[in-house]
Formats: sequence, structure tokens, C-alpha cells
Amino acid sequence: MAKRVRFRTQDGLAWITLSGLDASGAPAGFTSDLRAALGGLLDLVARDHALRGVIVQGDTAGWPVATDPLEDYATDGEAPDLATLAQSLAALDQPVLARLSGRITGGSLALSQAADLRIADPETTFLSPEFALGAIPAAGGLVRLARRKGGAAALDLLTRETPLEATAAMSLGLCELILSDPEPAEIAAALDLLHDEGVPPADAALSDPAAYLAAIEPRRAALRKGPLAEPGARALEVVESALLLPLDEALDFEAVAFEDLSAAPLSKALRHAARCAAQTRSPGSGEPIEPMRIGLWDQPPTLAGALLAAGHSVILGASDPSAIEAGFASIAREQERQVQQGSLDPETRDADWARLGAAMTRDGLEGCDMVIAAGTQPVPETPLLLPVLDRALAGRVGPVLIRSGGIVELVPGTQTTTQELARLEAVLRLGDAPVVIGGPGVGGIVTHLRLAYIAAAERAVLAGATVAQVDEALTQLGVTTPPLRLADAMGISRVCAGLEQIRRAPGPFLGLLALEGHEGRASGQGFYDWSNRAARPIPDQAEALSALRREAGITPRRLGTAQIRARILAELANEGASLLQRAQAHRACDIDLAARFALGLPASLGGVMFAADQAGLLATRKLLRALTEEGAPEPVTLWDVLIRNGKSFADLDRR
Repeated sequence: MAKRVRFRTQDGLAWITLSGLDASGAPAGFTSDLRAALGGLLDLVARDHALRGVIVQGDTAGWPVATDPLEDYATDGEAPDLATLAQSLAALDQPVLARLSGRITGGSLALSQAADLRIADPETTFLSPEFALGAIPAAGGLVRLARRKGGAAALDLLTRETPLEATAAMSLGLCELILSDPEPAEIAAALDLLHDEGVPPADAALSDPAAYLAAIEPRRAALRKGPLAEPGARALEVVESALLLPLDEALDFEAVAFEDLSAAPLSKALRHAARCAAQTRSPGSGEPIEPMRIGLWDQPPTLAGALLAAGHSVILGASDPSAIEAGFASIAREQERQVQQGSLDPETRDADWARLGAAMTRDGLEGCDMVIAAGTQPVPETPLLLPVLDRALAGRVGPVLIRSGGIVELVPGTQTTTQELARLEAVLRLGDAPVVIGGPGVGGIVTHLRLAYIAAAERAVLAGATVAQVDEALTQLGVTTPPLRLADAMGISRVCAGLEQIRRAPGPFLGLLALEGHEGRASGQGFYDWSNRAARPIPDQAEALSALRREAGITPRRLGTAQIRARILAELANEGASLLQRAQAHRACDIDLAARFALGLPASLGGVMFAADQAGLLATRKLLRALTEEGAPEPVTLWDVLIRNGKSFADLDRR
């Protein structure tokens, strides 16, 4: 029997305990070994007619929680799937009580809904992340909840973005009682009550079909809009089936909906985006770092607060003294919010506050074990200094930090040791920004992606599209920062200088704008007319473009929306492949996440490297070779290596 499932009987009660950790101590969900062991136990319990009740519970780590919630619904090997386990639990002759603790989600939600009674610890939280991943809960998690408490309650849980606390969860039928560390006698008494008075009906919400449907109606329009419209529409169909169909047919309907949604491109992209975010936010794999005295200069107060919460002492300084006061106020507000929510006790807050100091000058950082500082002025000699730059520099001896687009890139220097890198990474991951590890060279991951994005968009314009068509093609995809508006926001001269810095020649359109002094938004004109603070097309731009095309020998052609997107995404993927080949980036996931933050690409795309995998490396390389005739960079060798070996960019993350 798997170590993750324990079983004992006492006084006619069967106790089944599920471990939330795997053999290595890492959090794990309903893996095949756990499901196989649990299935065998439920068969054993079903044959033991001497038992008067069954308790299913998590261990000290709580119930199992998968890193990817959709993995709980896997149908691998000979182990029973989650739907079979939930049905076996619901079919037991003995009353079943689910004692809930930790995070209840995915498989734990499905099993707890198959029980007759649910008792939650006060700290238990509930979340249904499947919808945000383009799917719905399965194995009865949605149908059984809808039949018990109504379709509206099931949809409310489905669309929540944050965990639901136990008290609020009671109103949605996720638990019936909240008990703090219940004694076995209390649990036995609850089961005896179920045995004597009968199990509460599992279809109570079906007694008034009109009220059931009326409660769903206000949620219908919102669920059918936006990037999650398809999963929203299927979720509505499932909760309607819970009312209109017998239970077994409704469960089948739910299973088909889940299979369709989870196999769709949208769900695959959203799951990939979630994995990338989890990898870049997760703590480093090294040993826990001892508390340090850390100096921060012109750094976000959120980082200071996170360092204090982790037990470090922080010296907060800023070039503008008023920013220090604002930083202290921000930290105090966040701590007070946590106190009010009950996640931080006042004594701990006072202890954290006592470890916070201020530095009015950079000399005030003296004596720190680590300093993270922006600006070019020197700081006192420090065991570990991390300058914050707007770009990486080739051949640097020490590490540097690049903050850009809401993402943090840590670039080790030529003499940065593995231990130093691990300490820096562990400290930075305490903050609220994703952390990626860069490599040697000029410019960071974000810089390269932004410049490649703009250059690819300019080439699409020269090929025949208008400025507005290019940006609109990306906007319709869900991009929040279309490329040519980004160029105007950055400044045309800055874009040109950046391209030259990474050894790329600016295109003729960029060169013309720079020559004429059109800087973009700052000067009132660039790719767009910004004279009234809003981006408007430039009336005579077509004439200038015709002249540029004639000079470059380009015959313009009509480009559709799909063509514009494909060529820009292909060039971005080639830039990412180049970064990987030069070891200036180490994971395709890091590039995908940087593109989301720096360019505003939607999670529904998955990422530029993911999109190349989905489009096919062979087809993308073919497109890239065609684009080289228009001045695009040649596809780097990594494409050939991956294609020759039958690999994808995703395989690079599995090394």
C-alpha cells in the first residue's frame, strides 16, 4: 500500500488518511499510486459490513493538492480514476464523513462532495482553479455541489480567483460544520447522528427547478464573455445538466465537458503559463538562508516587507528622502491589512517593524550583508552587492539585477559563485515579482524581446500592412501593449539605440522617424500622431511608406490578421531561441513569462516559445526563412537541432 494512504479501524469506524506530500516531502495531488491504494481500501471497506461509518481526512500537511490541478483527473495505468473513487465513496452503505483541512481543490473537492457530511478546520480554504486553466472541476466536483446547493453556488466557486475561507464556504455547501481539532469522539458522534437520523439529501437543490434556474440567470452573460467564454458556456451546460438529468448521466456530461476543455488549445496554453509562473516564483532549491542584514536602495517597499516577514533585517534607503517615508507607510499599511485578516499577529508585526531601519545616504548601508541598489553612486563595501541596471553588461565580474516590465532578471557575473547566486535568488524570490535567471551578454531577456517585437512589427508594416492593422492584430489577440504603440512610448531614438546595442540595424521606417526627430509620444508624433494625447493614424504616412518600400525594393502585399500575428510571434520565438542558444536565457519558460510581463501577451497564448511548439517547429522555421528575405534575422541553429532530434522548446525545460 502506498505510504500516502493510511488506514485503521477503531470502534466500528474506518479512518482513511491521505497524505498531501510525496515520498520526497514535496506537495502532491491524487497520483496513480495514491488512487490505486485508495481504490483498494474503498473496496475493502465496502465488504466490511461491521463498520458503522467511514472518515476520510488529510494528514498534518492537509489534503493532496496537485501542482497542476488538472493532473488529479488523470486516467493512467491500472489505478482507478478520480471519478471512480468518488463514485465508490458515494456508493458505500456506511455514512461517510470528510474531515477537511489545508487547501481543498481538485481531487479533494470531488471526494469531499461525494461524502455525506463535511467538517472543516477553521483554517481550511477552498478553491476551484480549473476554470482559470480553461476547464471545469470533474469527477462530480461540479455536478454534486450543484445538486446539493444549486447551480449558482457551484458557479460562484468555479469563478472565484482567490481561496474561500471555511466560514464563507459553508454557504456554498463546501462544508456543514467548522470544528477546531475535533476529537475522535466528536467525529464519531457526527457519524452516529448521520446513522440515526439519515444522510442529508444529496439533491436538495433540485426540489425547486424554477429557483435553481433563476439563480443561474444573472451569471450567464458574464460567463459567456472574454477569453474564458468557452469554458464558461460549458460550465453553464453542466450545472443545467445537474438539474435536468439523472445523476449518472449528469456525471457523464460533466466528464465529456472536462475532456473536451482540457484537451483544447486554450487550456494547454493556460496550464503552460501557470507552470511558468509557478517555476519562477517558487523558492530556490538550495538550503534555507540564515537571517541577514539587507540594504535596499531605491527598491520596492514590497520587497522590504517580504524580507522582514522572512526574518531578515532591512535598511531601506532612497535617492528621494520622501520615498523612504512613503515606503515605511506602504509596509505599515500592508502589515495592518494582514493583522486585520488574521494572517499576521500584532506581536510578530512589532518584531518585524523593529528590524526595519532607514538610510538617508548610501553610506547608511554600511554593515549590511547584502545590498540591492539602483543608481551609479558607490555603496560601502559589502559581502554581496547586487546593482540594479537597465541592461546586463558583457564581462561583468559581479552579478546584476534588471527590473523591467514587472519581472526581475538576475544575471550572474563571471566570478559569481553558485552559492552566491543561490542566496541572491532565494532573497529575490521572497518579493512579489517573478524571477528569471539570465546569462552573459548585452541587454536582458526583456530588452531583447521588446526590441525584436518592435522590429518584427516594423517589417510587417513595410511588407504591406498599416501601422494600425499591425497593432490591432495583436490587440485582438489579447495583447495589452501592441508593438508600435510600445515603440512610441519607449521613444524612437531609444529603440534605435537599443537595436544597435544588440547588433541589429534599425529598419528604414524607424530610421526615417529618428532622422525627422519624431520620438513618439514624447514629441507628439512617431508611428502615431499623439498631438491630442491619443494615438491617431498619420494621414500622409502612406506616402512615406511607399517611398521607403520603393527604395528597399519591397513590393507591398495585403497581410491578414493571422499572417501579421504569425510572423511577429515567429520572430519573437527566434529571438528566444537565440537567447537560449547563447545561454543568455536558460529556460523556454523564462522567455514565455518575460514576454507576458514585458509585452503584455495574454496567458491564453501560453508564451512565444509555447506558441512555436504548438504551431510546429518545422513550419515556424520555414516562415522564419521566408522572413529573412525581408531583413529578419536568420533562424538560429537551435531550431535545426530540435527538429533533427524530434524535440520541442518545452523539452529544454525538462532537462
